[in-house]
Amino acid sequence: MITSQLFSRFTILQKTGFQKFGCMLIVLCVASISFQLSAFELTAVDVQTIIDNDSRPFNGRIIISDTDTRYVNYQAGTDIAPDSIFMIGSISKTVTATLVLQAVDQKKLALTDSITDYLDIIPDNPVMISQLLNHTSGITAPKSPSINAGSQFIPASQFSYSNYGYKLLGDILAQVYQQPYAQLVNQFTEKNQLDIHAGTGSIAQLHDKQTRLINGYTEQQQQRTQLTDFTVNNDFIAFGGMQASSDGVVAFVNGLHQGQFLSAASYQAMTHASTTRHHRWGDTGYGYGLQISQQDGLVEYSHSGYIPGYISLMLYYPQSQLTVVILENTSWDLDDIDRVFGLHDKIRQAVRKQLTTYE
Repeated sequence: MITSQLFSRFTILQKTGFQKFGCMLIVLCVASISFQLSAFELTAVDVQTIIDNDSRPFNGRIIISDTDTRYVNYQAGTDIAPDSIFMIGSISKTVTATLVLQAVDQKKLALTDSITDYLDIIPDNPVMISQLLNHTSGITAPKSPSINAGSQFIPASQFSYSNYGYKLLGDILAQVYQQPYAQLVNQFTEKNQLDIHAGTGSIAQLHDKQTRLINGYTEQQQQRTQLTDFTVNNDFIAFGGMQASSDGVVAFVNGLHQGQFLSAASYQAMTHASTTRHHRWGDTGYGYGLQISQQDGLVEYSHSGYIPGYISLMLYYPQSQLTVVILENTSWDLDDIDRVFGLHDKIRQAVRKQLTTYE
């Protein structure tokens, strides 16, 4: 696209008699573009060095790429393959937010709709769909058999990360389309040829249905054991239970940010920081299913995930169209947060250092 725009401008210059100036302009611009494309130099060797110097091992897949180049295509661990499928945890929330915004684009619902328009639930305070999307609803689950939901705070007054809120979004979509939520996810991913899946059942049943699903492991007191007691139901799909390969997540991230899934208005709403999340990276914005950082002049959209057996991270930098995806099949002991997430943070820091140096 950039090259075609340059040659279009050169044609105009030719017509106005500035051929020599036009040629010089093209040479300078192409040289500048070539520098920008080659400036990102983080490699699998650099990633390996970060892993070797970390406090824990790595088992999984790491991809760092832009629209033209795959800079890192790294894997490590027993039975890990390029097409291995992992549980992606809360990256599922970004998929759910995308499906909600598609429903908005299709006029099936509105962000300002009350959740009681779709659900048999009575919240303490009126809650809008948008407030579920950006974790500002404050809603808490009713105690069965009551349908009276509790509230942590007045909606929109603060941020409180809520798996339950995203479970309700899955319920709303199931009601709108009159289909189980897992089926809606699979229809979306099949239509867009994404290696992302929504299966339900015990972990053994999930392995039977999806043979590429890699075994998950948990850690307690630095003892790593295979995950065997774990079940995914339709409620869990919406906020943490989807499965994907690393390439599947990369394709989803690229499609989302390059305009394949949403209208311009819905994408703008999704990537607008409508609240603030206190995070180990410092305060970040939160839109609809996405964290938003603009530290150091670098725009970054992200989401991470942690569930039994698996950890995940996705990052996207729109200024360079760079995507980072990290999927692991071990949920490290949360008693040491730095040990759990430090490796991901170090890779993120290395990427950001490269981008802030050259952009």
